[in-house]
Amino acid sequence: MDNLTLARKEGWRQFVDAARRQTPERLSRRQIRALGDGARMEYERARRVWHANLGPIRTPQLAALHEDLWNIVDSNAQDGDKPKGAVAIDAFPGLGKTTAVLAFAREFPPPGDQ
Repeated sequence: MDNLTLARKEGWRQFVDAARRQTPERLSRRQIRALGDGARMEYERARRVWHANLGPIRTPQLAALHEDLWNIVDSNAQDGDKPKGAVAIDAFPGLGKTTAVLAFAREFPPPGDQ
């Protein structure tokens, strides 16, 4: 899914509702050698796709960020005419800010599901 679709409600809904990837079956070296050429290529492709899409891995830093985000979200029970707290996540590029926030937002219940 390209990132531009996440900016639209329909794309976000598709992202949130998408089935989680299933881990490919783990085969021993002996089992892999016993596969035919086509089956082995399919197995190796499934493993490559799985490993290319790992994560996010719940590190202590990610868990702490999500806990802080939930604290902020939970404290925003004010009516619509009251100011609410906001969150700014700042770090160098490539450290996973977007990945961390998407993982948090994906678990956030949509309106009406709360």
